Amino acid sequence: MWCCRHKWLTAMGIIVAGFVCFQVGRSLFLPWEHQIRHGLHQAVKNRFPEAALALEKRYGITPFQQSKIPSARSGEDRVILVHGLDDPGIIWQNLAPVLTEKGYQVLVMTYPNDQAVAASTRFFFEQMRLLAIRDPRPVFVVAHSMGGLVVRDMLTCPAYDYAKAAAARKVPVVRQFIMVGTPNHGTQMARLRIFTEIRDQVFHLFKPGTHWLHCLLDGTGAAGIDLLPHSRFLRQLNQRPLPKDIPMHAIAGVITPLSKNNAVGNFLGDGLVSVDSVRLEPVQLTRVKGSHFTMIRNITGFSKRMPPAIPVILTLLKNQPTD
Repeated sequence: MWCCRHKWLTAMGIIVAGFVCFQVGRSLFLPWEHQIRHGLHQAVKNRFPEAALALEKRYGITPFQQSKIPSARSGEDRVILVHGLDDPGIIWQNLAPVLTEKGYQVLVMTYPNDQAVAASTRFFFEQMRLLAIRDPRPVFVVAHSMGGLVVRDMLTCPAYDYAKAAAARKVPVVRQFIMVGTPNHGTQMARLRIFTEIRDQVFHLFKPGTHWLHCLLDGTGAAGIDLLPHSRFLRQLNQRPLPKDIPMHAIAGVITPLSKNNAVGNFLGDGLVSVDSVRLEPVQLTRVKGSHFTMIRNITGFSKRMPPAIPVILTLLKNQPTD
């Protein structure tokens, strides 16, 4: 018995030591990791162009389909939902149907969920240009986790000058931007991205048409670098002024009992992102009870529970004038 326990402790010690050594070693070549990942990703795309093209066709801004839910309104108000890192497409399973039921036209933005944030930003901007050609009406944007960084980057990057493009009707005007669990100041949990990647790949493994190299075709994995506190990407992003003409709101999850002066709760946040990382002055922040995922969706599709961030989002959208 003691011998067996000793072996388990030794194995765990080796795993922990290996992880620590990897992270320490990784920090030495972190500035070049973006380039290494991009080179590998490009090589795989060149080797399997048909698989890469098939996957790219799945990305973009597409309507959320939920024909069984009746619409109480005309659907003139449009909401774009932007997912986060390594999300296999289930984060909106509760919010999208509720928005549809309330009469909103719901659009879902899908992109390579672990590529560099700047690459996702560029793709999102191009999709917004295409959307404006089809329908130039204003939009509301709700983003979860890293998706909030993608949206922030697009709205504030001088290279895109979104305000000028919107004034010229080249992209839709953003009426309101709501961030849910967005790590505006990064998270150390990004070092454990391998576990969310495994979840993402297992989910896609059972989807028809998934290529056996999906894990390399769906992105470079560079987003995990951008999400680290004090990353080059976050330093540049947080130095920019926020959009003056777009109302913004941040929602943070707290896994401990809610309290106004709960330092531990603020530190733990939603389990992946601390409250202080979500906080972005002078943007108003609302804390809700729940983890990084359960504050916006239920674990199973059978649950009738209303995730606590959803009523907050509905209230914000309802109280925002659309004129």
